[in-house]
Amino acid sequence: MFEEHKILEVLEESLRVQREILRRLLQPITGFAPIEEISMVPLAPGQTATFATTPLPANAIPTPSGLVWSSSDSVNAPVSPNTADATGLSTLVVFPSTAVVGTSFSLTIGYTNADGTTASQTNSFTIVAAPPTDVTGFTPILQTA
Repeated sequence: MFEEHKILEVLEESLRVQREILRRLLQPITGFAPIEEISMVPLAPGQTATFATTPLPANAIPTPSGLVWSSSDSVNAPVSPNTADATGLSTLVVFPSTAVVGTSFSLTIGYTNADGTTASQTNSFTIVAAPPTDVTGFTPILQTA
């Protein structure tokens, strides 16, 4: 009798934990934190920048395949999947060498919850000039006199 009671307690606790996991997994995403550039590179022609966000509420867990990233300028600031991030909460922008400096673009992340409600976040950024090339060496100094 005691063992049956103990087994019942364990099963009830297991069920409680499973319900909490399910509640968190199915918790609808209501929005996203502002999109930020996280790779610390200039948003300049020839660069690849990583942008990321987090869902709101913070304990909501999106299905990565349901996250959709887009750019308002697919020519100067095209998005590319970040295959290093299995969560889908970051994306790459690969600026072509022909990207026009001074161009503003918007990045948007969108998500559709299981109940059909949607959440999205859009932030704007500007393409800047590429930084100057670093000095990598010197020519020999010649004595002339």
